[in-house]
This record gives sequence, C-alpha cells and structure tokens, in this order.
Amino acid sequence: MKARPFRSLLGLLVVTLSSYGCGADDLPAASDEAAAVEGSEILAACSATSARAGQLDASFGANGMARVSFGADDDGGYFGLDVIGDNVVAAGWGAGGLGAIRFRLAGLDTSGKPNPAFGSGGQTATSWGPGSNDAAYSFAVGHQRDGGIIAMGHHEGSQSGNADIALARYASDGSLGGAPFGVNGKSLIDLGGHEEIRGGLVLSNDAILVVGRRDDAVLVARATPQGALDSSFARPTGYATVKVGSSAVARAVTVDANGRILVAGSADVSGKQQMFLLRLTAAGALDTSFGQRGRVVSSSSIDERAVSVALSPDGRIVVAGDTGSDGAHDFVVRRFLADGSADVAFGSEGVARLRYSYGDAQAESMVVLPGGGILVVGNSGEGQTLLVRYTCNGALDTAFGVQGVQRIYLGEFGRLNTVRRFSNDRILLGGADVGASPGTGTYGVVVRMWM
Repeated sequence: MKARPFRSLLGLLVVTLSSYGCGADDLPAASDEAAAVEGSEILAACSATSARAGQLDASFGANGMARVSFGADDDGGYFGLDVIGDNVVAAGWGAGGLGAIRFRLAGLDTSGKPNPAFGSGGQTATSWGPGSNDAAYSFAVGHQRDGGIIAMGHHEGSQSGNADIALARYASDGSLGGAPFGVNGKSLIDLGGHEEIRGGLVLSNDAILVVGRRDDAVLVARATPQGALDSSFARPTGYATVKVGSSAVARAVTVDANGRILVAGSADVSGKQQMFLLRLTAAGALDTSFGQRGRVVSSSSIDERAVSVALSPDGRIVVAGDTGSDGAHDFVVRRFLADGSADVAFGSEGVARLRYSYGDAQAESMVVLPGGGILVVGNSGEGQTLLVRYTCNGALDTAFGVQGVQRIYLGEFGRLNTVRRFSNDRILLGGADVGASPGTGTYGVVVRMWM
C-alpha cells in the first residue's frame, strides 16, 4: 500500500475545541482548501513560537534524519528516546531477520551519526530466549546517574504464552551490565500473570518505574536500581494493580514535583474505550485526593484513549490521545488541575480536539515545550505522519507548519512512535520505516527538529 500524496495546505483539516465528551456529529463541516480554527478568542499570551519551529535540524543525520537498519525485518522501530549529555539513545524492538524479536538500541552522537563507541556500528540487540519464536519488546529507555542505560519492556515466552516485565541495563558502550543488575545485565520479573509494559522511566534515585497491564488491570511496578522488584513499593508486593472498567492498559507515566505518580491509558468501560488518568503516591497507593478516589475517567460517547501524560511548566497535567469511531479518530488533548478537575482555561472546558479529515488520526506521543506549548505526534494512514502543535491555551499554534499541523516523510511506510525534548529549542522524534524505501527491511528512524 503506497502513501497518499502530500497536499501543501493539508486540506480537509478542521479544528474544534470541543466540549467534554461531545461526539463526531458535533463537528463543523470540513473545508477542501483551508484549515479553520474555532474558539480562537481563547488565545492569550504564550511563549512566542520560533521562526524555525518545524524545520528539520540539518546538522543532524542526513538533513535532520538518522536511519538505522534493522536488517530483513518487517516490523518494529524506536519507541523510546533518551539524551545523555550530547548523545542520543534510541530504544525499541525488531527481529532483524533472525526470527526472535529483540530489544534494539542505537547510540547516536550529537550530529546523528552512529556512535562508534556504542555496540557494533552504533547499535546493539538483546535476545531474551534461545528460540526463534522468542519475543521481547522495549517501549521506554532512560539512564541512571552513572550513565548506565535502562531499557524497559516485556518478554513473551514462546512456551507459556504469558509475558513478564523485562529490564536491561547497558554500559555507555552498549554492553550489557556495567554494574550489578539482574543476571548478566538482564532482569525478568514474573508477577504470576500476563504483564505487558508500555511505558516507564528511571527515577532520580535510579529506581525504575514501569506501567502497562497485568491481565485486565492497570499495572504500576517499581524495580530497584539493580533491577529487582522493589518490595517497598505498594508494600509488600512491589507493584500495584488498579481496575478501571472491564479491562485497561496504561501507556504513559510521569512523576510530579511531589513524587506522586501520574499514569494515563485507556479502559473498556461499558463497551467503549475511555481515557483514564490515575495518581498514586510515591509509595504506590492510589491518591484519594485526586479525581474520584485517585481516578479520572472520561465519559465520551465515542471511543477515547490516552497515550501520553506530562506536566506543564506551572504543574498542570496534560494528557494526549485520540478519540473517534469507525476508523475516523482525531487527536484530543485534555488538561487538568492538580486535584484532577478539568482546567476550563484550556481549549473548551479543558479539552482541545483536532479533526483531521485525511483519515484515521492516531496519536502516539506528546511533549510539553518549555513555554507551555504542546506537541502531539502520531500517524494517519500508511506513511502519513502527523505533528500538531497547540498553544499553552489549547488552540492550534498557527505559527507552526500549516495552521498548526505538519508532516514529515520518514519513508514509504514511515511511522512516528515517540517524541521528547532534546534541548530548550529542539525535539527528537522516534519511529520507523518498514520496508520498500530505501531498501527492504525495517529502519529505525530518529529525527531532530527545531521548536
């Protein structure tokens, strides 16, 4: 399937700052030639957008883009990015022609070239089992104070069919270990069920926090700096499970200035997907002062999911995802006050929604910029990457791209999976190009862009 052609004005783009839980039928008709912003009267002073915002940083890789070949693979890519000094570490998964799906990490220098001191040719792959059907997926990466790199994900055993938490520690040269960690640098944590990890971070004390699901419940688990389950968290288990609806999965986590843990994802509630936001104490208990006994759950008439959570410079909570039905999803951003109530100063009653009429727009990640602006990234169809920037008030930032929306071409089947800040004026994007161009197989892609 080939990518659809790019239209210079990104026609059929309509933005609405919609009310909480409104349906697709409430949106205005799309225009063939231009983008329209409704609710622009809510615009107020935000940090000015740089004239270079949205331009690829030509000093990185080839015209702003670094590509790393995984070999004869047909799936995978980079799902986590970290910055250590001037170097970039990208983490994800892929098979690379060997059958087994493995953790894959790449080390890039400040110019986007493979770091010759990292792994073999700037990359490394980590297997978790001997069989060709073995599978391990890394969705997050961070580093400890000594520079040790932590990749976080899960391992699916080819025999049991269950999945367990998988953590790996690498030295700065890409070799496993570098300090006592698990067994030879790898730690498998079996909680007795089916555990999938979709997000994680390394805390300031080098402990490791991961989120996802355990069977049908939200999972939040903490490991020690050495990769063992931390029994002081959610004492005495080392992990907390939270039921939200009939099934749920967490996809993102962050920690606020008070050490409280914010977890976002989606849950099946009465037959529809709903966005949820949880807050736990640093000790791993639900914070009952937040939302409804520690939970905020949307009540949309159509499906909604959250893929990212972050804090704005003033401490407000930003959650990004998408909403829609029948293959027609739109980006949606919600902002909350510290008690979990909607921040009515943002968008329309706390919600900003983008309707993008090119097709099914699925959000993957989000970053809050230093001035409070918000960048959401995702995809709309094969090869249709999508970046949308909002002001600190939830309106489209029309100084970015075309009416606040921009696309970049990663390859014929390119996809964006993640975004993070590189510095105060640049971001990194991570993703993949699966097959066809510039050759067969999967290419992990890292992009540096001005903001």
